[in-house]
Amino acid sequence: MIDRRLALSTGSALTAMAAGAVAIATSQPAFGVVSGIAGAVAGGGAAAIAAQLARTETARVRAERDITRLGKELDALSDTYSDEVRRAAALKAPESPKEKAEHAFDPATGLYDERYFAVLVQQQVAAARRSLRPISVVIFECDSLNDATPEDRDQGLMVIGDVIRRTLRESDSACRLGDVMVGAILEDTAEAGAVWAAERVRGTLLASPVGEALTVSAGVACYPSHALGAAELVQQAGKALDEARRHGADRVEIAPEA
Repeated sequence: MIDRRLALSTGSALTAMAAGAVAIATSQPAFGVVSGIAGAVAGGGAAAIAAQLARTETARVRAERDITRLGKELDALSDTYSDEVRRAAALKAPESPKEKAEHAFDPATGLYDERYFAVLVQQQVAAARRSLRPISVVIFECDSLNDATPEDRDQGLMVIGDVIRRTLRESDSACRLGDVMVGAILEDTAEAGAVWAAERVRGTLLASPVGEALTVSAGVACYPSHALGAAELVQQAGKALDEARRHGADRVEIAPEA
């Protein structure tokens, strides 16, 4: 529409200029003045329309540029949102304190889960080194549960876990290890105290209604007399347990002096 108006205004201006030229040639000044005014008006209109066209074109280019920029921003926001959704879906919801407490314990024995044993031994050895006090590790193994069914094994482990919890002190820690073993960490306990604790567990289990069918062997190692490091201390307790196995079931053995 604007292009048509521009063409009409431009045509009017040219016509007026031609009329002015004719007026001058025919010696009619009044007609020439009128034609000149008409040409000026038409030229002004043409200029105004041209300016409007320029503004319209500039606005159109700016609008296209803004639309392109907004489209890129929307695409970026969409990608960011999608990434956040994927990350949120990949992340598990944080566990509640109750859930963390439940996952810390082995369901069969009621003792700490196996994954905590190495950390607890390391912490206790470090504390014993700082305070110049002994600690002991006792590894118990159920003598008759290796070939038991899963149900019988869980029943036996439940009994052993209950005996160990009732026998050890609150400052001591115990964790299930593997299928039929339990590792106990006895704070501020030298060799004699560790042997007494292991014998008490063995004797309590032997005196229980399942004593004839369910017995334990145990290996004892003490820091610093048997080992100076956490891993070595556990290894020495394992060697003592092997020695107890070689001498028969229902027995407690002590690791050799380092």
